[in-house]
Amino acid sequence: MSYEHILRTELIGGKPKSFEDKRKKRIQEALRWPSGTEEKPRKHIVSSESDEVETFFLKPGKEVFREKNPNPYDMTPFVGGSEKRFIFADLWTELSRISLVDFDIFKAVLTLIYRNAYMIDHVESDNGQIRYLPNNEVLTCIKKMDKDIGNVLSEGLFNMLYFLDVLGWNEDVKYHTEKSLPCFGGRFEFNTGRVNTLLTCIRVPYQGALFVNHVIGKYKDKDEIDFMLLYTIMQQFAKSRGTCVPTHQNLLEWLSPYIVDNKEKSKKLF
Repeated sequence: MSYEHILRTELIGGKPKSFEDKRKKRIQEALRWPSGTEEKPRKHIVSSESDEVETFFLKPGKEVFREKNPNPYDMTPFVGGSEKRFIFADLWTELSRISLVDFDIFKAVLTLIYRNAYMIDHVESDNGQIRYLPNNEVLTCIKKMDKDIGNVLSEGLFNMLYFLDVLGWNEDVKYHTEKSLPCFGGRFEFNTGRVNTLLTCIRVPYQGALFVNHVIGKYKDKDEIDFMLLYTIMQQFAKSRGTCVPTHQNLLEWLSPYIVDNKEKSKKLF
């Protein structure tokens, strides 16, 4: 099955108004949910579109109660029936493992994460709720990929994508809420929160996979192993304090032919 014509995605730049509006509506929805206590947080189910996954938040989250720099708007996202809480190392490790099974599927999955970051596959319902709801073509791609990569992902591809969605949702609530209202253009840059978090889940797994595949290819010539592939990303983390976002050029190079820059092509015509 070819994923290219279905997942081809135009590179997004700037601050699209429609994207900002979606993020604001989601923040507003989350702020309306009643909160429980530290001992008994309130459960809020956010997915009813699929029988395969239950996605929910527990409110309040742990950051509400930390002594240093508490975040009063934090929640805890979960996906699946096990109530397993992924940490970033789990996500990055599982994603990188896909590259060892099929590198093209790996790039297609990272493209789905890019689309997720910018809410391309999100749909607004009649009651104003915005949910991750890929159309039938994209959903067919997801199911086919999930089958082809086997049990590499502990919760399955669709569940992981849904978890990344609510993870990004919570990041937006934490960083773009001021005085109990959505706020873009305040203390934090537009891409802080959802965008930077999910784009980091592209860069780290991709560069990690590049290094592992490089080492596998050099196992007979150990002196030729290029450790700079590893240290480059470590250096980037040190500079950025927790996020490691790919550049537009990275995305166009790494996720070709899925990510395209039609604007750049148009410029060359004049």
